[in-house]
Amino acid sequence: MQSTDRFKCLERRREPLPKIVLEARSGGSPISIDAAELIEQYAVSSSETLLILDEDTPYEEQLHLVLVRRSKILDHIVIGAPYTAGIFRFVDAGERSLQFQFESDAVWIAFVKERGSRGIGGLPPGASRRRGLLAKRYLALEHKGAA
Repeated sequence: MQSTDRFKCLERRREPLPKIVLEARSGGSPISIDAAELIEQYAVSSSETLLILDEDTPYEEQLHLVLVRRSKILDHIVIGAPYTAGIFRFVDAGERSLQFQFESDAVWIAFVKERGSRGIGGLPPGASRRRGLLAKRYLALEHKGAA
């Protein structure tokens, strides 16, 4: 994964509920996400981008990992909970993986699968998926405790 700037912000707000509207710089339909701030973007392939967003709410932060193919959201995972303070910190990136820290010194690892699969569960505590139960899952997530 490489850092990129494929998407630009068209609109964003924190209240009454967080919402951001993004558009690919190359064109296409805008996408709306229930988050307030675009933090980072990583090119996974020529058509896929992993967006890192948050809700811009200190002490009640949630981190959003959103996989987009052109202008279509493929998968969306949220990390965090009420009264959790967190700041995204890049650690390392592989071809289809991203390591980062959020709420502590523990390392999270996000993996982007080439093909989506269906299933239930599979996320570490503190993480939840924002797509329906029957939606394909393209993102996998691991949480490694602090050393």
